[in-house]
Amino acid sequence: MKKKVFIGLTYGDPTGIGPEILTKVLAKWKHDSIPYIVGANDYFKKIKISGSKKSKFHFHSIDGLNFNFKPGQPSSISGKHAYECLKLSTELALKKKISSLITGPVSKEMINKANIQFSGQTETLAKICNINPDKTIMLFNAKDLRLALYTRHIPLKDVSSKITQKKLIDFLTILNSELKKWFKISNPKIAILGLNPHASENSLFGNEEQRIILPVIKKLNKSGFNITGPLSPDATLAKAGQDFLLNRKQRFDCFVSFYHDQGLPMFKAVAGLNGLNITLGLPFLRISVDHGTAFDIAGKNKALPDGLQSAIKFAETTILNRRK
Repeated sequence: MKKKVFIGLTYGDPTGIGPEILTKVLAKWKHDSIPYIVGANDYFKKIKISGSKKSKFHFHSIDGLNFNFKPGQPSSISGKHAYECLKLSTELALKKKISSLITGPVSKEMINKANIQFSGQTETLAKICNINPDKTIMLFNAKDLRLALYTRHIPLKDVSSKITQKKLIDFLTILNSELKKWFKISNPKIAILGLNPHASENSLFGNEEQRIILPVIKKLNKSGFNITGPLSPDATLAKAGQDFLLNRKQRFDCFVSFYHDQGLPMFKAVAGLNGLNITLGLPFLRISVDHGTAFDIAGKNKALPDGLQSAIKFAETTILNRRK
């Protein structure tokens, strides 16, 4: 490798499975990149590394934080710890100390219990980077199956009011650009799902498709975009899931889902632990495993590190491809 690739890693909430899967990955590190772990000194002392001697491990310790945590027993203190690790690792990425950042699973509830306003890591990363959260996109990726969320963690009743022509144009412009940047897709084929059942069937079940979505698609396609839709969500996602399971190439480079639980059930059902959560719109590549803290199995040696392994491989490959 001409230039070293440093992969930033956090373990998320220390009472969840994050520390366990990170320890398992570090113990068998076979990647060319160098892990740069952000966390507490007490945790580092507990890590036993027996992996490749070719890799030099870097640790950035957060001192002064209580690490007297017990697996499966989250609290406001563990939430604050997870937040501080996320904040420091983001600052390191901005300073280009690390090439990309992979974050462990956190508990929104525990972080908020620590009196920290927190709706998700994506929004927090944007805030620390001084970027409008609306200018970032949550993208889920597994092989060539990609799903972008137009809205993230908001009540379903508020979704429709968030869909405007201007916001949708901004969203698709960012998505198109980021797919080119990180995935090296010259002219991304983007499929937009309808908001309503059967994409409303010409306003039979709602009018957002005809009033907002379709005019945006026509306008952007005239300027060189390659967007299809609005498509019936059920049939479109069913076909995408089948193609993934049968190892067939996806018809589109990315699907756009208007709300959290529209596209994610299909994605998580077929991708499993190999699904990745990628934040688009940041000045660096940020990836997260597509699973939660799993407090119920924390400390029982049941957690599988497959998702974290996939994230590291994706980060390393993506960074190296951009340098070619």
